Amino acid sequence: MTSGEVGEVPKHLIALAQQAAAPQLTEAALERRFGARSTWVPAPGQIWRALHDDIGVLVLLLAVDADSVTAAPVTIDSIAENHDSVLIEGGVTFDAAVNVWPTLARELPASLLDRPVDDVGVAIVQQVADQAARPEDALESAGRLAVDPSVSEARAALEDDLAAMLEVTATEADATNTEVAGGIDIHALAPEALDTAAARLGVSLPVVLDLIDGKQAPTSQEATIMREVLGATPTTAPPPPGLVREFNQPRWRGLVRQRRRRDEVTDSAARLALAYEVSAMAARQTGGQEPSWPDRIRRWAEAHQLDPDTAE
Repeated sequence: MTSGEVGEVPKHLIALAQQAAAPQLTEAALERRFGARSTWVPAPGQIWRALHDDIGVLVLLLAVDADSVTAAPVTIDSIAENHDSVLIEGGVTFDAAVNVWPTLARELPASLLDRPVDDVGVAIVQQVADQAARPEDALESAGRLAVDPSVSEARAALEDDLAAMLEVTATEADATNTEVAGGIDIHALAPEALDTAAARLGVSLPVVLDLIDGKQAPTSQEATIMREVLGATPTTAPPPPGLVREFNQPRWRGLVRQRRRRDEVTDSAARLALAYEVSAMAARQTGGQEPSWPDRIRRWAEAHQLDPDTAE
């Protein structure tokens, strides 16, 4: 919803969107309820805030995979139960009942999950699945209200927000996954060229060698400098898939935000940069053996004086 549309939207829907974007849970309350941020593990029956930039939607997790979740949007409102939504009693966080919209369930990247806000249990997941499977006429014959304009508007707003988040994340992923063409033959380089590259980049010679070997991904500025000085951009080997999947988990969103703001890049680019750095550290310490990526990330954060449990 844009500001230009506010005059056309019922006030209770505006309040709904505001509640979805910013549920009233402080960081201290989150930690008391769900533990430290770096220990969060999404699970069916939990309600999370899915967030990308200024778009926020509450979602009930129906199924959880390694890289994604199947989730149905949730609203906090007084809309009567209908063939599109299921009215359930709220958990600890919400004082009132909430509506789950099973017909709007989507597969979302796990990286969109920002924070848990409630846990209504797996029994609710089955209730939502059963309700979604019932035909519309069964609900109407049971005396529930048919869809009214406010329900249609709420559904349309949720569809738009979910579509916008998925479109933006897909675009970011495509841009981040674009391979850098080229390559550098280190044996063909004069020592003076390596020294010049190190000076221009403001790093030590071992860092330049890591960039050339593909152990560390260059930023766009570093790639430009290396192209100017060395005549080519290094081809970077992708980080381990397990590490990439780990950084997609919401427990590392604090680190991603810190990196994104420092480098002024997208979330996807920030995750990839972090993955390259942790991968390079792990390669030096363990060789080719697959390490415990959560442990490696925590060690990397400690070495860089970063707190993975901070929100920012």
